Amino acid sequence: MPINNPLQGKIINLRLVSTEDAEFILSLRKNPLLNQHISSTEISVEEQKNWLRAYKSREELGQEVYFIVENKAHHPVGTVRIYKIDPGKNECTWGSFILNENRPENSSAEVISLSAGFVFDELKLQKIKLDVRRENSKAIHIYEKYGFKRVAEDDLDYYYEMKRESQC
Repeated sequence: MPINNPLQGKIINLRLVSTEDAEFILSLRKNPLLNQHISSTEISVEEQKNWLRAYKSREELGQEVYFIVENKAHHPVGTVRIYKIDPGKNECTWGSFILNENRPENSSAEVISLSAGFVFDELKLQKIKLDVRRENSKAIHIYEKYGFKRVAEDDLDYYYEMKRESQC
């Protein structure tokens, strides 16, 4: 899958992840200020690199896209991932969205805008799905503010969708 890399915004860029990003990704996933609403991990940097190598194979098959969010000085400040890409159903799942304390102000909006634009304009899909822990009120506010609509819930999560016609 040829991807315009990086996707450039006004305050951040999204570039494809590489195995060299393993340590940064683990720093996000293991940061107690950032990992309250994600699956915990105890893997090593080498195990994260192995996961990223396997991911790159899925990227080549058009099944997933994993971006590093960078500020304009090219310093990584977060991640976002597009996975379960299903052209037959015209949809994908959006997640692994984490931004650290060094992110520029309003970066959440630009990450959503750039990644949704990529899904709708480059991948030509019609729907983005995501799930978020019910207690993650900050994320819920951001998702709803920028165009995601709640479509279901269970005891653990709320489920959201953004359709092409409602893109922010």
